[in-house]
Amino acid sequence: MLKLCLASVLILPLLTIGCANSNNSGGSRAETNTLGEMRPPDVNDMPTPRHAGLISDYSVLKPSPEFPGTLVWRSPKLAEYKRFIVDPVQIIPSTSTRGVPVTEREKQRLAADFRFEIVDTLQATHPVITVPAPKTARVKVAVTEVARSAGPNNDWFRWEGGAAAEVAIVDSQTGEPLASAIDSSMVTTREPGRVTDPYEDTKLVFRHWAARLGRWIMSPK
Repeated sequence: MLKLCLASVLILPLLTIGCANSNNSGGSRAETNTLGEMRPPDVNDMPTPRHAGLISDYSVLKPSPEFPGTLVWRSPKLAEYKRFIVDPVQIIPSTSTRGVPVTEREKQRLAADFRFEIVDTLQATHPVITVPAPKTARVKVAVTEVARSAGPNNDWFRWEGGAAAEVAIVDSQTGEPLASAIDSSMVTTREPGRVTDPYEDTKLVFRHWAARLGRWIMSPK
């Protein structure tokens, strides 16, 4: 939504990447195949993200002024935090948005990939540590939906991939909420193309969310 493009993890308001867009995606620009058959409706829509329970108060979330569909909240105190702990990412769904099983091994891989992107982004500007300390914030992320990409399975559209997630940033010692967000994003492609990794789009969304999270944290307000 983490456009969180840490949902809406999520999930997080600020940097944009041209190939990733929050919420619904139009897929390939072609609407019919060579036989004149219509592309199935809503073929590349992301369902409304479920709540993972990471955020202590969902009522404080407000629409992001930068990214339609993204819900965010941020305390002014976040600017005071100079170090971060990044918890292991939770991958909640056991099936993709189109009903394809997500194996435990795939969950582990996606969780590791997403956490790597977050740590890689944050450590460019802040120390990333593992032990709670004063003025150290903890980043918690849960992926609530996974859309696998596939194609071409016909000659006029591609199943596009993406994810939905939520993020909560809290004080590492007290658990005081500092920021939260919910986002969902689908990758938009211009043409159907061969898919070698069904989670390639999902991982691209993770990279985009991590970049936005880094910029969000560095924002003075």
